Amino acid sequence: NDFPENEGWERRVNGVGPAVRTLADGIMTMDGLADRQIDDYYRMERPLNPAPGEEFVMQWRLRVLDVNGSPPAYDPGAAIWSDDDWTVSLLFGTDFIHSFHENFYFPIEPGVFHAVEFRSSDMRSYDLFLDGALIHMGSFWEPTFDQSRVHWGDRARGSASLTDWDYFRFGVVPEPNTCFLLLAPLC
Repeated sequence: NDFPENEGWERRVNGVGPAVRTLADGIMTMDGLADRQIDDYYRMERPLNPAPGEEFVMQWRLRVLDVNGSPPAYDPGAAIWSDDDWTVSLLFGTDFIHSFHENFYFPIEPGVFHAVEFRSSDMRSYDLFLDGALIHMGSFWEPTFDQSRVHWGDRARGSASLTDWDYFRFGVVPEPNTCFLLLAPLC
């Protein structure tokens, strides 16, 4: 219900300028259709790797209304860099999700909100869920950066997009099996 920079996120604007952002009914709309060189995203730097018995979880709800650029056109997305230099970059078109370093594409219904969930217990492999269903078991890629961080928003230059973001959250939580093991002695 507020712009992310007022909630602890750092806003990063590269290229020719910022996207036009509006807030209405708890939804942030990012309109970067004015230029294909707009790169306007949010980032948060902090340690992210889970300890044994924990899991890193990242969740967001997004509707991609328009993307223009070279096919396959993608622009909005989310990315994570682990504490020890491994990454996953997920990008969205109007009708697909693309895992950039894995060259994985998954079709999605266009024009509607989708809830996306990313889970990893080792920051080398991950499970990706779309609207509650497991759609991909993927692998991290090792880039040349060394800062652990999360990015999301209008992430690609060369394409332009219009998107609605309902929420974006992440954190480290106990693994589901660990929760049951902790509760077993109580029963």
